[in-house]
Amino acid sequence: MQPTQPMMEALQPLEGYLFSLAIIFFGITLAEIVVDFWFHKQRDYRETATNLGISIFYEFLIARTSDVAAFLGLSWFATMSPLNVPVNVWTTLLAVLMADFLYYWNHRAEHRIRIFWAHHSVHHSSTDFNLTVALRLAWIENFILWIFYIPMALLGFHPLQILIAVAIVGLYQVLIHNQKIGRLGILEFLLNTASNHRVHHGSNPIYIDKNYGGILIVWDRLFGTYQAETEKVIYGLTQNIKIRNPIWINVVEYVRIVQDLMRYRTLKERFLSVFGPPEWKP
Repeated sequence: MQPTQPMMEALQPLEGYLFSLAIIFFGITLAEIVVDFWFHKQRDYRETATNLGISIFYEFLIARTSDVAAFLGLSWFATMSPLNVPVNVWTTLLAVLMADFLYYWNHRAEHRIRIFWAHHSVHHSSTDFNLTVALRLAWIENFILWIFYIPMALLGFHPLQILIAVAIVGLYQVLIHNQKIGRLGILEFLLNTASNHRVHHGSNPIYIDKNYGGILIVWDRLFGTYQAETEKVIYGLTQNIKIRNPIWINVVEYVRIVQDLMRYRTLKERFLSVFGPPEWKP
C-alpha cells in the first residue's frame, strides 16, 4: 500500500502527539524516581537502574530499526488487501480499538507460548514495581510482535496508522505500572487500571496469567482471564533470575530453551520445550 498525500497529512499530527506523550510519560517516570528518593519511599533502586539501562539501550540502538522492520512487514501484507481504509479521527479510534483487541491475544500468546515468553519474561523479571518497569522491554520484542497486527493490514489499515495505534496502546500502559493508585471503582470493570495491572505482574498463584488487556480490561472479562486485586502482590517471576545485567536478562530464557533442546530426546519434547507453555516439563 502506497501512502497518499492526504494519508500522510492526517498521520503527521498523530505522530507529533505521540512523541509529545512519550516525552510527558518519560518526564513523569523521572519525577516518580525523584519523589520516591526525596521522601525515602521503599524502592529497589538497583532494579530501577536496570530498567533504565535496558530502556536506554533499546531506545538509542534498536527502536528505530525494529520500527522500520515492522513497517516494512505490515506494508507487504497491506499490498495484498483490496481494501483501503481512509485515515481520519474515526478510523484512528477504530484502529486503536482493534489494536487493543489484538494486543490482548498478542499478550496472551507471550505468556502461554514459551518462545514468546522468552522475550516477554524480560518485562516481568523485575521484583520491584514502578513506572520504570514499563520501560523494561525486551530488545527483540518489536521485531516479532508486528505479526499479530497483520489482520489490520489485511483489512486495509495503513501500516503507519497501525503502528501509531499500537503505540497508543503501549503508551497508555506506562502510567498503570505503579503501586500508588488504588482501585478506581467502576473504571475497574472497563479499563486496565493500575490495580488490574498489578495483578498481571504478580507471581502469586491466583494472579498468574491474568489481566492481559492493554487499555481495556473487557477482553479479559469476555475471555475468562480476569482477576481482581484481592491479596498483596508478589512481583517478579515464579523463579526469579536474581541478575541485573541487561544483556543476560534479555538472553537468559533463550539460553534455557537451547539447554532444554539439547537435554530432551524426542521430537515432541523438543517441540513443546519451544512452543509449549513456559511451565511445561516432560
